[in-house]
Amino acid sequence: MKWSLDQLRTFLCVADIGGFSRAGEKLFLAQSTVSWQVQQIERQIGVPLLQRHSDGVTLTEKGMAFYVKAKKIVAANDEAELWLAQGGEERRVIRLATTECYANCLLPGILKNWKQQFPEVQVSLDCSFSTDIWSRYRNGEFDIALSNHCPPDVSGETVRVESLDWVCAEGSLVWKQHTLPVALFEHGCPDREIILNALKGAERNYQIEFETYSYGGLVAALNSGAVISALPRSTIPHTLKSLNATHLLPGLPSLNVSLASPSRNTTGIWCQLYTSMALQLGDSHRPPALVNSLPREPLVDSVTT
Repeated sequence: MKWSLDQLRTFLCVADIGGFSRAGEKLFLAQSTVSWQVQQIERQIGVPLLQRHSDGVTLTEKGMAFYVKAKKIVAANDEAELWLAQGGEERRVIRLATTECYANCLLPGILKNWKQQFPEVQVSLDCSFSTDIWSRYRNGEFDIALSNHCPPDVSGETVRVESLDWVCAEGSLVWKQHTLPVALFEHGCPDREIILNALKGAERNYQIEFETYSYGGLVAALNSGAVISALPRSTIPHTLKSLNATHLLPGLPSLNVSLASPSRNTTGIWCQLYTSMALQLGDSHRPPALVNSLPREPLVDSVTT
């Protein structure tokens, strides 16, 4: 199949804006030209990519799949053009993996520090549950991984230890309910099992009211005041309050946060990035001298998202 980058850009613009005429205005093209370019792609594929309505257009199921691929093609072309415009200098890309919790709460400061020290480095960030992170790390997909529950066969370094705290919204008395309404990450996050096992061990009645893959989704549910959950202490936003045994809740284990990189013992840029990250995480939790003196065995094997 043959289509031009201009046709792909036109299709993407129509899909984003939701109409041919508005896309034409943005692209400085006649509506007929915009429509023709999209039709050329549809003819080659053999199915409609857009559903036409009186008030605009929406993507068909096939159109949504093609949209994703077209986006990648255009982005790759733009990246190549930028590389050529910069004289063909190779930028170093570091593949970083962490949980969404830590991405939201620990990475902003780390990335700011990196850009100040290593402005030539580009970061490719992948957020997932810890079990997935370590599995893919073993397969060589990441240069640096930051997460809990580092498996014994992965040479990770414990850079901080923090508590797993019960939390609910400020002003909420949801913890007083006889049957505790709980919000949890979906299956695949071992913190889910830690929370449920603690409740079962304490013979505390509970009911799962909310499940999500997203840290932002979990925080939103907690901010409603209608549910309770548990988060690593460094990831608790100011809108939530920590609870403890005085709130009739069972104790939860502390968590080891591990950092790993297959290149950490080299002298290259990855080693420098790793060292910078380890020191910053240690500085934010305890004196730097203690970074490498923490126990290597985790207090409790746990994962956070």
